Amino acid sequence: MKQEIKTISQNEMGIFVNKLIQNDHYEVVGVKSKGERFVFDELEDANELRLDYDVTILPPKKYFLPQYEKLMDFDLKKNFDVKTKFDNKPRIIIGVHPYDIVALTQTDRVYLDDQKDDFYKKRRENTIIIGIDIQKVSERSFSASLGTHITDTGFDLMLTNLGNKYAITIGSQKGKLLLNQNASTDEATDDEIKKIAKIHIELPSKYKKKLKVTDENELSSLLVANYENALWEERSDRCLECSSCTMVCPTCYCYDVKDEVSLNLEDGTRLRTWDGCLLRDFTKVGSGEVFRDEIKDRYRHRFFRKGNYLTQRYGFIACVGCGRCSTACLPDIADPCDVINELHSFGGKGNKDKFFLKQQIDFLEKGTIHVPRKATITRIEKLTDSETLYEIELDDKKPLGHKPGQFVELSLFGIGEAPFGISTGPSQNSKFELVVRKVGNLTSKLATLKVGDSVGIRGPLGNGFDVKSLEGKHLLFVSGGTGIIPMRSLIEYCLDKKNRDKFKYIKILYGAKRPCEVLFQKEINEWEKCLDVSCRLTVDTCSGGECWVGSVGLITTLFPKLKVERIDPKNTIAIVIGPPVMYKFVIKCLQTLGVPEKNILVSLERRMKCGVGKCGHCQINGIYVCREGPVFNYADIKGLPEAFE
Repeated sequence: MKQEIKTISQNEMGIFVNKLIQNDHYEVVGVKSKGERFVFDELEDANELRLDYDVTILPPKKYFLPQYEKLMDFDLKKNFDVKTKFDNKPRIIIGVHPYDIVALTQTDRVYLDDQKDDFYKKRRENTIIIGIDIQKVSERSFSASLGTHITDTGFDLMLTNLGNKYAITIGSQKGKLLLNQNASTDEATDDEIKKIAKIHIELPSKYKKKLKVTDENELSSLLVANYENALWEERSDRCLECSSCTMVCPTCYCYDVKDEVSLNLEDGTRLRTWDGCLLRDFTKVGSGEVFRDEIKDRYRHRFFRKGNYLTQRYGFIACVGCGRCSTACLPDIADPCDVINELHSFGGKGNKDKFFLKQQIDFLEKGTIHVPRKATITRIEKLTDSETLYEIELDDKKPLGHKPGQFVELSLFGIGEAPFGISTGPSQNSKFELVVRKVGNLTSKLATLKVGDSVGIRGPLGNGFDVKSLEGKHLLFVSGGTGIIPMRSLIEYCLDKKNRDKFKYIKILYGAKRPCEVLFQKEINEWEKCLDVSCRLTVDTCSGGECWVGSVGLITTLFPKLKVERIDPKNTIAIVIGPPVMYKFVIKCLQTLGVPEKNILVSLERRMKCGVGKCGHCQINGIYVCREGPVFNYADIKGLPEAFE
């Protein structure tokens, strides 16, 4: 549909802006000078507005995803009395360049998906975007190469400087109404419309930097082909690990969540803050492991995320060529244009789908994605010196509704929240069990709670086991350490009287470090009494004072005995859950045994902070563990370099 175009004189433009500023209904933001740089800030007068700028220090994303954002207030005295407040003040942002508008439409795809972020959604709905076609090109920008130097969507009004007046392209009814109520305009003539087109055509010639690879599929393939290129290490050697490049990026939207308690220790706030994948602790999990520890891997991840992972997931290059990252980078190694062009000089083509898992996940809508449901601890059982079982009941008395292999985010206001695998099988009961190892602040606080105390629960989350695909198969469970905790959920389901005849012979292999760390020993004894079920246990070490009659050695020592036992490898599904170091050795044993790779299921641990695929912490190459996982088919992800290393 042809867009309506008006014109407004330079003088009337100032009057229009001042009318908006004087209207108390709106907060009016525009581009202002800050020394020799430019920033988006609240306007007090139209004379402050600079529409001739090259690029702002920070993108306008700060108004939709603030650097510090209150998700909720909580009262520690009132057992999970939670209050959320949305920023409902209407806002007008004047002077947004096309590349920043494109970046916002990309963020929309993430934050307005099936798990809508209500805070972002409200801000988008309450904001009017008045864009401005680029007049002065930043020397570091390459947006023309990506086609983001102009846009015909994503704005309410778009200004184009025609010299003595501005052309105003109307992009929405909201923008049209704002213009009609506050400005004196004329219809654009045919010559003025042609002048707009000419400005757009001539603009690319003003760019100094040009990207050699602009097709998303070609870029994705180029990156994959150069995954092990020495360039990543050479450049990252100079990286300061400050993540400034991601902080100023309009298409980076990762975040962290933390609790701040008031000085009175009676109430507090849960905050969302910007976070960046170049920071070492970005992938750190509760047990202390960092899954992207090397700076080379973090540096590479940033470029792959923009040019391969999000490209394969959403179909766009997650870079708009604004050049902010290269300006912010002190050692000057962050420029995507320079990196991609250098990789292009090496050549090479790859399989663009190699690092992307195509999988559809169904989600349950439970109101705002950030607010937990109130639940109560109904039973506590000490299992070992480190592990404690908590039976939890949702206060609304509704079933959790989980599948084996899914997880929940457990929340303690004032401390934070963390993911835990559900340890009980699905049921219509409102109670479920979590087994928690005391390793950090949240789990240490949890250890002080008593029966009757309240916790918060978000979930169930993630992709669990497809139990239908297991029917008619022999099942081989292999767990190490705390891997038995989420595995127990699937074992309980399979051994339930209603389901047992759906599965053939079941073998359970379980390894712990020491006899005193073996979990669910009584239950394991009961499992072994079931028809066609065998359990084999091993411990890494056993001191003379410990009573242990089972095997001693790593869990891989149990596999040779399977060769002479009742097992049909081709008709066996292996389920593997354990510490990261265990997987490659166990999978090699399974392959030696003859179990097909497509018959191996794994559950992976990562830092699943938000649980809904937005914060970015749990990303493994092109997938999000909290969405596509934590349960995966090994054949689907064996090619992901970050999955098992």
